[in-house]
Amino acid sequence: MLSGKKTVHFVRHFQSTWNETEEKFKLTRLDKRLQSEEFVDAPLSAFGDEQADSIRQKIQDLNAEVAITSPLRRAIESCIRSYGDQNVLASHLCAEIGESLCDIGTMKENLVKMYPSIDFSNLPSNVWWFVEEKLKGQLTDPKKCYDFVLNNGTFKLGETFTGSHFQGRIERFYDFLQSQHESNIVVFSHSGFLRSFLFKYYGRPFTQTIQNGEILTYSL
Repeated sequence: MLSGKKTVHFVRHFQSTWNETEEKFKLTRLDKRLQSEEFVDAPLSAFGDEQADSIRQKIQDLNAEVAITSPLRRAIESCIRSYGDQNVLASHLCAEIGESLCDIGTMKENLVKMYPSIDFSNLPSNVWWFVEEKLKGQLTDPKKCYDFVLNNGTFKLGETFTGSHFQGRIERFYDFLQSQHESNIVVFSHSGFLRSFLFKYYGRPFTQTIQNGEILTYSL
């Protein structure tokens, strides 16, 4: 139940290299230009870095006590470039729906080395992004997931918006937010996840877009 005791600022990550290529050439995931391994856990683009610089003051002015970020690099880098790297928790519960190559993540042990100031204690040590249960013994690292997605003919990981896994993840993230003792929180996440979360708990139209770097503030 919404208590109204917390303020949560939801931020869609800034433009990633996947977004840049997709938008520039008007591509879908079926296009071979988006099937390159370079888009696995895609980082921010140069324009994404510029967005971070232009939006940083708005993020700072939120005066959030803690930041929660998806463990996907585009979200982490958005958080660090605008909010900073102190008092930041990573949660796989708010990662993007497992659809595209860019939604294949980086293993925890590598993230800890790349972003040593971020708290990854909530992140599973194995594959934390979506993998079908029957394939978990097979798809045990990003490379294996990439090869699978590339060869399965759909170029999707297989998570769905209405599926029990994704809906359960949304509910667990809501509980995770409620469990935080801070009353002013900023969350760095993704279009698909945020549209689903905000539709479920606030009735925001699911089809209403969220732009890269857009900030949406709600009481929890």
